[in-house]
Amino acid sequence: MDRNLIEIILDFSFFIILFFISLKDLKEKEIPNFLTLGIIFLGILKIIFLREDFEKNFLGLGVFPVFFLFLYGYAGDFLKKEIIGFGDIKLVSGIGFYFGYSGIYNLIIFHNIIFILGFLFLIPIFFLKKIKKEEEVPFAPCICLGAVIYKFFVERI
Repeated sequence: MDRNLIEIILDFSFFIILFFISLKDLKEKEIPNFLTLGIIFLGILKIIFLREDFEKNFLGLGVFPVFFLFLYGYAGDFLKKEIIGFGDIKLVSGIGFYFGYSGIYNLIIFHNIIFILGFLFLIPIFFLKKIKKEEEVPFAPCICLGAVIYKFFVERI
């Protein structure tokens, strides 16, 4: 099979999984493990069929969620409330495995895209009083949309 066709099929599958993760998080504020494992499985298929470097993908698995782990552990202690859920960390880790590590510059861009989207998503909600300060806000849709933007505009650079 043609390499481009395989890449298109894998990317399309990746986007479908991201879509279902976003829906699930919006409805139930929960990210199922089987969906994040599905992203990791797609990353394994990329390694096998597209001959991607396993080391870069494995580094992506560990490096992408580092900032989120910091927020989960330290910022949560400082503010006395959970800032980010562990499902979001597993999601970012899976996305990191799918994309692979390609340098600190791209990693910073990925995180900036996600947090800018989160900011743009939250500000109108708070001003319209649709959500209280104490209430949990689903963050996976911002992560998923950030991954799609990253795929189309940054990964190609």
